[in-house]
Amino acid sequence: KARMREKLVSYGSADAGAELPLAANILDPVRASVVCTCPDEMLQVAEWLLEEGPAVGLPVVRIKNKFALPDATEYDGYRDLMMCVLYEGSNGLAVIAEIQIHAHGLHNLKLQMHKLYKVKRAASANAI
Repeated sequence: KARMREKLVSYGSADAGAELPLAANILDPVRASVVCTCPDEMLQVAEWLLEEGPAVGLPVVRIKNKFALPDATEYDGYRDLMMCVLYEGSNGLAVIAEIQIHAHGLHNLKLQMHKLYKVKRAASANAI
């Protein structure tokens, strides 16, 4: 919950050009990680989601491929493949979920870098 509140505050007000409602800008309220042993496995997971996702009620609505970026300094050199899927419940509830597809070695690095990531993203020392 705190992470979602922080995101909403960071998006600012409608005057700043953020899409309303501000919650519509959150693309990862639900997240999952798939850790693969090699690039071929990463591609297999991505292809499965693209091909079978709609049939199981999880169509892919967004792809962010950090491997394709020419310069990964924005992410401190970290790279992964993120795919957002849309779940629509029978009661009309729709939720975006982010599936992060990681290479095993890079995932281990991400776990070690997480404290630095929190410091870098914090708005103040009290937010850490």
